[in-house]
Amino acid sequence: MMIFFDLDETLFDFKAAEYLAVNDFFKQCVEQSNQHADDFYQLWCEVGKTHFDRFLRGERTFEQQKIERIQELFHRSGLQISDVHAQEYFQIYLNRFEDNWKAFDDVIPTLTALSNHRLGIITNGDSAQQRQKLEKIGIMDYFQVIVAAGDIGISKPNIEIFEYACHLAEENPADCYYVGDNMDSDIIPCEKIKMRGIWLNRKNENKSHTRSIKRLNELQSQL
Repeated sequence: MMIFFDLDETLFDFKAAEYLAVNDFFKQCVEQSNQHADDFYQLWCEVGKTHFDRFLRGERTFEQQKIERIQELFHRSGLQISDVHAQEYFQIYLNRFEDNWKAFDDVIPTLTALSNHRLGIITNGDSAQQRQKLEKIGIMDYFQVIVAAGDIGISKPNIEIFEYACHLAEENPADCYYVGDNMDSDIIPCEKIKMRGIWLNRKNENKSHTRSIKRLNELQSQL
């Protein structure tokens, strides 16, 4: 049996790190504009998703999407900036983002309790950055198999990334669990290849699923 996990918003508290970093970026680089900090954060999320999705679809490299999201943010304020300046601005954000990286508080106790199982990661995103997150938040050594979208040019919800991970682990999908926070990109696609999806409903969304938990410390009851 193999237990795979999503990374962002499942093990890694992505939104908290992003929110703190964007607020710091706003104060340092944008506060003199007429925008409100909360409005800027919403815009950041909207623009970021658009450009990150282009990376996941293979339309842009990871570096290109960084540049273009910053350029669009400034363009929305009537400003044009070069690729070089966009890279410099993104690095300001990235430094603060990395400073705030942390695991959810239920992660390490849960992974420790699962030490007698084989564990893996299936995550969207750039290969180097996703592995950097695992190292920085202190959980890399728990996992025997790590698959990021950037490794193979295929991203969730494409079922091929789940098939690839199971093949790499030398496991039958029906003998694997997948724990993720997103029903559409994690649970529904993994179950199409007979993996056993466990929905981590941290936000207490009003949806139902046969196997769902609200915190990772409930995971063992579903195995």
